[in-house]
Amino acid sequence: MRLEEAIQTAVTRLQRQGIEGWGLQPSSPELLELGELIQVAPVEGCLDDLCGHVFHDPAAPTLRWVPKNGTLQHLGNDGRHDYYALRLPERDLFLRFRPAKACYGEWFYRAELDVVDPAEVPEYLLASQVNKE
Repeated sequence: MRLEEAIQTAVTRLQRQGIEGWGLQPSSPELLELGELIQVAPVEGCLDDLCGHVFHDPAAPTLRWVPKNGTLQHLGNDGRHDYYALRLPERDLFLRFRPAKACYGEWFYRAELDVVDPAEVPEYLLASQVNKE
């Protein structure tokens, strides 16, 4: 592969829309089957090999989960989480995203992505989709 091809492949992959967070951890094997993780930024955080990482997570890159199929629709934010619907041909999958948190410039609590029951999505976020359809 030539450099130009490698650059174009990287640019194409990085332009794909998805859910992005520091140290993003999909919670279920289903999410890993339905999508892929793309590293979109370098590793940040504590790189000290002698640190026990008791009060913070070890260093991690910023990752983006991108669905292989379907359409990702952002439903909104409840102040703590962002909610999404993954619109697949045979069903819809509801997702809850908790972004990473930082304190005093140190990252802790990596971002998480979970599959949730539709009943766990706040009703006002679902109702707000009426005019968006």
